[in-house]
Amino acid sequence: MNPTSRVLPPCPDGWYGVAFSGDLRPGGVLRRRLMGDDVVLYRTRGGVVRAVRPYCPHLGAHLGYGATVEGENLICPFHRFAFAADGSCVRTGNGAPPPRTRLSLLEVREVDGILLVWWDALGRPPRWEVPPVMEDGFPAPIKRLHRLTAHPQDIVENTVDMGHFTALHGYRSARVDRLEFTGPSMRAEVVTRRSFPPFGALPFHFVARAYGLGVNSARGVVPSLGLEVQAFFLQTPTDPGELEFRALLGLRFRRPRRPKLLAWLATHLIGPTLWADVRQDFPVWNNRSYLDRPRLAGGDGPITPYRRWAAQFYAPSFAQASAGSTREANTQPSEAARTGTHRVHEKNAAK
Repeated sequence: MNPTSRVLPPCPDGWYGVAFSGDLRPGGVLRRRLMGDDVVLYRTRGGVVRAVRPYCPHLGAHLGYGATVEGENLICPFHRFAFAADGSCVRTGNGAPPPRTRLSLLEVREVDGILLVWWDALGRPPRWEVPPVMEDGFPAPIKRLHRLTAHPQDIVENTVDMGHFTALHGYRSARVDRLEFTGPSMRAEVVTRRSFPPFGALPFHFVARAYGLGVNSARGVVPSLGLEVQAFFLQTPTDPGELEFRALLGLRFRRPRRPKLLAWLATHLIGPTLWADVRQDFPVWNNRSYLDRPRLAGGDGPITPYRRWAAQFYAPSFAQASAGSTREANTQPSEAARTGTHRVHEKNAAK
């Protein structure tokens, strides 16, 4: 039986995109949500990015409300205590010797114009890194930010869900030619045929990669048009059942004879067509419930091996149940699989 209320897996460990790089200029301070908590990001005048837990260790002021940057230091708005880039307190506001205390730093990386923060349910340090995925030589990418009531695992799962490409997006065909799992990374070679107005249905091949469940990318080509596409997707749980979805989409033509015309065509016609595919998934993601024993059918694609790979990013109780229970059976999800899941109220799920 299917669950009678919406079920979502717990929050997986991994890197999460919390802002575009351009959102945080030198001297700037940002407040963001991640896994039910506030995170404060700042960039020193020298360009160093730091992410910290939000409360000043002096008397608990929230640094996301009024903190400033002076040189390389973050200044608390309450008593103007100054904290160096390593988190240590280096100055008080009244000239007294600074106490031996420090801010709680979070691991942060800047990759391809995205600020990534590490989150782990057990507080462990990063277990992998996210490499640069956006190739140089493309025009400035299209940027998007959407707030969804979705889960990261569902978004990455779209990469291997071949059935939805034809049923939902109207592709003529879709198949996975090669699928590889290496530790926290996944690589899928996908061959499709889809419509590219006004050119008609054309082969579209892409290689999708995932680095945990918070970061995934795709690089593709439409051979008959000489069109190259690259995309960077970041799905960041802000609170249980709530998610920020950031995307970068770049397009270019190989050795174009009329580069300005084709650049305009890519940006204003083909780019929106590809982005429309992503937007079609939003209503499904926003209201989808997790089934640990889905009734799979021919043409669905390698969903079972994907879910077994994804299980490594969860706490042991959920991971063991998820990795061992994805079968083509219509049974009630096991009690172990429910452990740690989020049940989302229907009013919230329908946003």
